[in-house]
Amino acid sequence: MKISTAFLFDRATERMSTIQNKLATTQAQLSVSKQVLSPSDAPDQAAAIQRLKGEVERQSSHSALLKSALNRYQAEETALSSANDILIRLKELGIQASNDTLGLDDRKTISVEMKALRDQLLSLGNSRDDNGNYLFSGTRVKTAAFSESGNGQVVYNGDQTQTRIPAGVERTVQYTRAGTDVFQRVVRADGQAVGFFDALDQMIAAVDNSQTGAIQQGNSDLAQMHNALSLSLAQTGSDQKVVQSQLDVLDETALRLKSTLSDIEDLDYAEAVTRMNKEMMALEAAMGSFSKISGLSLFDYIRS
Repeated sequence: MKISTAFLFDRATERMSTIQNKLATTQAQLSVSKQVLSPSDAPDQAAAIQRLKGEVERQSSHSALLKSALNRYQAEETALSSANDILIRLKELGIQASNDTLGLDDRKTISVEMKALRDQLLSLGNSRDDNGNYLFSGTRVKTAAFSESGNGQVVYNGDQTQTRIPAGVERTVQYTRAGTDVFQRVVRADGQAVGFFDALDQMIAAVDNSQTGAIQQGNSDLAQMHNALSLSLAQTGSDQKVVQSQLDVLDETALRLKSTLSDIEDLDYAEAVTRMNKEMMALEAAMGSFSKISGLSLFDYIRS
């Protein structure tokens, strides 16, 4: 079999080119710390990487939404806990004002404190979250939930729209809360429905004017207000637990996905460095062999 010099040159060049390409690929992998440099290198692996990245991004987006909700619930809990304490104090003052032994001046003194507590409740009704959004305006988060008209009557400026967010498999939690759901109107024995702050103002006026019958009605109203607000506080606490539980699940899922992604995408440095050294040695050997082969000629063979 005759082997031409051109054939030997071509084979040697092809061999060196193949090794050089492999070495360049390994060096490129080391520079970016990734196994797959382009989708064409490993289509199946690249598709798996993109799928996992998309899932990690989706989990991250959902976690961000739930963390925002959790911060909102915590702000709600702070506001509602303070409002709850104020209502307890108002109930105490109402019971005190209903005592027949008190005179007009004593009740006027009580009404002064009740008016200050009422103003604190109004301020808490306009509480905001960390982003400056009003907590109890429904979806009108840039509008103060409550305001006072010219005659001192409290007006609700929000809406009744409720938005909910997913918090688990087929489970949602309320994200926005209407002020009228928290500071609920009272329904009296005669069926009359009176707004939260209207009923409170009537109670304060009754104490200030020493109207015993109206004070008794006010005490009944305060009991309803307190029960409704306590339920809102309990709901906020329940939503917090649900959201925190889902966040824990998402954190575990994200950790698992990132671990799987790392196994597929990230480069094994020890293996890559070992491979690069082998490829460099192979290239040096190929270049050495080529140098010797290229120096051979027929006259060298005759002289030997």
